[in-house]
Amino acid sequence: MTTPKGEETNPEAIGADADVWPDSAPRDTQARVFQALIDIMPDRIYAKDAQSRFILANKAVARLMGKASPEEMIGKDDFHFYPKDIASGYFEVEQALLRSGQPLIACEQLVPNLETGEPGWLQTTKVPLRDDEGQVTGLVGLARDITERKRFEAEIRQRNAELAELNEKLSKAQQQLLQSEKLAAIGHLAAGVAHEINNPIGFIFSNFNTLDAYMAKFHGLIAAFADAQHLISDPSVVAQLDSLRKEADLEFLLQDSRELMTETRDGLTRVKKIVQDLKDFSRVDASAEWGAADLHRCFESTLNILANEIKYKADVVKLYGEIPPVECIESQINQVIMNLLINAADAIGTERGTITVRTGVDSDAGSELRNVWFEVSDTGCGISTEALPHIFDPFYTTKPVGKGTGLGLSLSYGIVKGHDGRIDVSSALSSGTSFRVTLPITHAKA
Repeated sequence: MTTPKGEETNPEAIGADADVWPDSAPRDTQARVFQALIDIMPDRIYAKDAQSRFILANKAVARLMGKASPEEMIGKDDFHFYPKDIASGYFEVEQALLRSGQPLIACEQLVPNLETGEPGWLQTTKVPLRDDEGQVTGLVGLARDITERKRFEAEIRQRNAELAELNEKLSKAQQQLLQSEKLAAIGHLAAGVAHEINNPIGFIFSNFNTLDAYMAKFHGLIAAFADAQHLISDPSVVAQLDSLRKEADLEFLLQDSRELMTETRDGLTRVKKIVQDLKDFSRVDASAEWGAADLHRCFESTLNILANEIKYKADVVKLYGEIPPVECIESQINQVIMNLLINAADAIGTERGTITVRTGVDSDAGSELRNVWFEVSDTGCGISTEALPHIFDPFYTTKPVGKGTGLGLSLSYGIVKGHDGRIDVSSALSSGTSFRVTLPITHAKA
């Protein structure tokens, strides 16, 4: 190894202890032995003076700098090897260390390898080099190549991310499986309940219609008697009839009986609707035929039906994509679309909101299998985190009492699963709700 002119490399200048050398060993021999020792080390070992110029380097450092031997580096600083911006950064760090006298321990850096042209990771430690009076005259550095460790850590992070993603998918699949099993069990129960309730509801409804007709005749008869009362000549009979009329509060009875009949009819109609929903939920029109359907036409027809339901509450924005016809049971998909649109309208409060309808196609990379999706989003009240896991449960509803049966989304879930599709929801309180239904373009025959 050679040194800059006017300078002499000696063991004291690089931290060696002169006492360990035999008196008979010349200084150049000592330097050669020391150089040989550091050259066999795989780590980068070097020393610099107060101007950050190399006064010592081993072969590992030379290779990193793209040099054939350490001698080519002596007397030069990092500006001779690295681009100015990189060299400036190294110089500022080293000068700060020389001023403070504080070591830099195990600093990890992404460093360009000037031999290969590829960046690599080094774990660098730099400590001050002091003279006999304790003054800082330079620094000694040791850098260990940790590129492989960093690559291994990156692979571990990637594997962990993949495992987390897989775990999330498995969790969702488990939830869907549990939901399907729960719906299947409830479906059997619902079918039995619907069957048992349907028969008595049928004759109760029939009897009510007859009773309603009877009541109309009674009202007419009582009105006729009231009109003929002035024809009665016996004052005592008239007085008795007036007394009975007042005692019975006949006018109230007539008015209240009409209201009671109306409310009873509404109640029976509601029960009948629930029973029909139960039947639909447990047996989603299995006899209906499959065919190609235009989802845009389905949305247009359903929006026309619900025009009065929506127009006073929200503006409808249609963002239709290019989608092919979908093989499905159109009446069932119409039912899903209707349920989602009604829910969106109901979620919007007193202030006018927006309902956005989107459609599109998902393409699987490297596969001809594709899915069509449609989405209904609203700017309504949203669904709480606590309620979100239960929205597809039968009879679960966040609407006010009497507003909904809690079967709409359950029925929709069953229809979508029956089409080998899926229904996803994202929502937050006061931020609106978005339902996305994904369906295969082609139905897989059993």
